[in-house]
Amino acid sequence: MFNSKQQKNNKETGKIMASNQPHQDIDTIIGPNTTIKGDLTFSGNMHLLGSVEGSIVSTTENDTLIISDSGRINGSLKTGNLNINGTVEGDITVTGKMEVNSKARINGNIFYVNIEMETGSQVNGKLIYQGGDVTPISNKKAEKDGK
Repeated sequence: MFNSKQQKNNKETGKIMASNQPHQDIDTIIGPNTTIKGDLTFSGNMHLLGSVEGSIVSTTENDTLIISDSGRINGSLKTGNLNINGTVEGDITVTGKMEVNSKARINGNIFYVNIEMETGSQVNGKLIYQGGDVTPISNKKAEKDGK
């Protein structure tokens, strides 16, 4: 996962790198051989390599959940920011930025404000925008036509 130079830097700083993000403090790591049964609440930054059978909720809109390709959630998910490369069976609500990587598999609706999706990712559900006022396309066309 890391080359030796990155491992040395990470040991010195206590930081872990996500797949496409700069150094980031991780407060909680759920290992690949760990399964949690029940609801989970976290704050700060959490990296999920294992599985959770239950809902996951972050305490603030600044929290970030990173789900690696081995990570699985069977339940709903509500967080500030999300970087997903694993599997979620349930609805997802993200109030900040959501990054859906190529190996991500989502079976459920996504309630989002800002989403970025890579080729190869799969979403079986609705994408539902939760941002501010958006001018409908039909109104934009009417404004352009002078109506």
